[in-house]
Amino acid sequence: MKAAARIPLGLVLAYLPMWLPPLARAADAGIGVTGPASSILWNALAVVLLVAYIYGVERRRLDSIRLVRPTGKDLEWALILFGCHMAWAWLVRTIRPPPDDDGTATITAMPVLAVVALVLSAAVFEEVLYRGYPIERLTELTGRTWPALAITVPLFVAPHLVFFSPSWLLYQASGTLALYVLFVWRRNLIACMLLHLAINLPILIPTVAGR
Repeated sequence: MKAAARIPLGLVLAYLPMWLPPLARAADAGIGVTGPASSILWNALAVVLLVAYIYGVERRRLDSIRLVRPTGKDLEWALILFGCHMAWAWLVRTIRPPPDDDGTATITAMPVLAVVALVLSAAVFEEVLYRGYPIERLTELTGRTWPALAITVPLFVAPHLVFFSPSWLLYQASGTLALYVLFVWRRNLIACMLLHLAINLPILIPTVAGR
């Protein structure tokens, strides 16, 4: 099988957490965990299958999805972009405090350790599934970066809009923009994981405060 022919199946595996859970629920074959915590298991399953696919079928290594040791410049840009996101978040929240939304309320009602696990797993797994693999492979397939972004950005943003409400765009889309800028600019997935973790960590503040 040619390399290009392997990419579509890899993309199916990368986006498994989007299409398999609804099918499992429809078939009454859930995993026994519901709510946001279930995403940890679905994402973990997808990453395990995808990594096995990269090694076993594509015959490639994880550096092919830019999972490599970050340089000092990679980390510097991660910090800069995090600062830009936090500055925007502070400004917009000061001018227009965010409305309550069911998604945030659901997460902050979870046990603190469960939220920590959710934040950590999202930072690692989502970068592999929604940026590293699809952007790299679609760029290889099309020869350009912009078609990869045109496909992957909506697929990443849409579930967040559904879960957190459309107001998420105003308060958190700057973080998503920072992640895509960092990946396209530096091509380092670990730097993106660290930035993703930093962006998501503030959810622990209302979680702990609620206790």
